[in-house]
Amino acid sequence: MLEILAVGLLVLFGLVLVPLFLILVVGKVLLALLLLPFRFFRRLGKYRIKYRREGAEEVLPALERFRLTIEPTRPGRVAVRKGDTILAEDVMDPYLVSAYSSLFLAAYKLPIASLIAILAVVAVAPVAHDLPLLSATGADWVLVVLPVVILLLFALFRDWFTAFLGALPVPIARVLIEVFRPTGGEQWLALFAALAGLFVIYVLIDWFFMPRPVPPVLFLYAAKGPGQAYERPGDAPYWLEGDYYWVWRYLILSPAEINKFWEKDWERVELWVRADGENAGDLEWIVTDSHYRELWIPYANLGRPAHLKRDRELMKKTVREGKPGFWLVEVDANLIFHAPFIRTVSFLCEGEGAPTRSVWHLLRSMWKQPQDRNVAAHERELYRLRVHEGLDLLEDVPEFVERWAARQMLSQPWTFWRYPLGAATRRERRLYEKRVEHELPPASDPALQIKEASVDLS
Repeated sequence: MLEILAVGLLVLFGLVLVPLFLILVVGKVLLALLLLPFRFFRRLGKYRIKYRREGAEEVLPALERFRLTIEPTRPGRVAVRKGDTILAEDVMDPYLVSAYSSLFLAAYKLPIASLIAILAVVAVAPVAHDLPLLSATGADWVLVVLPVVILLLFALFRDWFTAFLGALPVPIARVLIEVFRPTGGEQWLALFAALAGLFVIYVLIDWFFMPRPVPPVLFLYAAKGPGQAYERPGDAPYWLEGDYYWVWRYLILSPAEINKFWEKDWERVELWVRADGENAGDLEWIVTDSHYRELWIPYANLGRPAHLKRDRELMKKTVREGKPGFWLVEVDANLIFHAPFIRTVSFLCEGEGAPTRSVWHLLRSMWKQPQDRNVAAHERELYRLRVHEGLDLLEDVPEFVERWAARQMLSQPWTFWRYPLGAATRRERRLYEKRVEHELPPASDPALQIKEASVDLS
């Protein structure tokens, strides 16, 4: 027993104390590597896309038709042109207040969760395997460690899927102990090597299934003038207060879905930054996708009012001083269906400790997830529309997941949605209905805004 305890302490020393010593010795280098993912989002010019040469010959000319140019008019203000046409005059420079979407949690939470579980096994198994108390009662250490690890992972990531999948190394380690039956240092090292191989498997699964960001696209939204986006008034988001917005669109690519591993999955997150008026620079809306529907989340629903107010005041102070800054939004995603959801939002000034503050922003986001608590009322409104108005807003969603999909969608803190019937929906003519022409429904139909002014975040 003492030998096993000594080996366990030796392994713990090798796995914990030695890396800590190395971190102290080469701290600056390791810190730079740790902060690299966060710095990656600070400059648009640092993004690179790898594509085939023949693909570039087709893509670049097609994108050239949509190129916008900005011309400085005064400090912090620009005019926007498309060719010879002026789309906007005297709007905020998009690079003075930019917006970035971080996918750190969505991309890496499963390997991190598995690593926590493996480290728990490494720390506990050598000591607890032959404890006299457990042997006398016939209990198994895994019955104690597994629930603790699951609860710890849920407390960190607020996601039961991540907690259960990340904790799988605990029972797997118990099986491996039965296979190896370690009695000395070499056997325990062989077991730990097997657990290291299991972690590699988690990394490969993450690489193949988990979402990854692609370079953003910057759009100018204009509610009036030659840059107006919609021909039909009913398609425009009527709830916008400004006339011009800089829209930072981030596409999220998942190489495969767990339930359909042969199919790629694309999601998007858009950050709408006000470009005109006294509120220029405000992050007003975040737009995400869910089942072919646009969900519009207002800034006021993204956290505590005091924190949101503090970040906006910091933004305005930064703009007055003529310094660049950026809104940083931490985006997570469902492990199975990759549906994005928002963790937290912060405003960071360029330069002044931004990477370190980005780490703090990430740590804070692990305990946060804005949600709408009024799901039952929204479900009743969906039921009312289906029964009394004959409109099944989720008719295109497969029936066996419709209730789960509805609750997942309604729990997000959005207040408006576009394409409430689904952007991919094609209305088919019924056999016994009148032969009348049906116009394409408006994307922003006010009558179908089931959550307007009724979001409960308490």
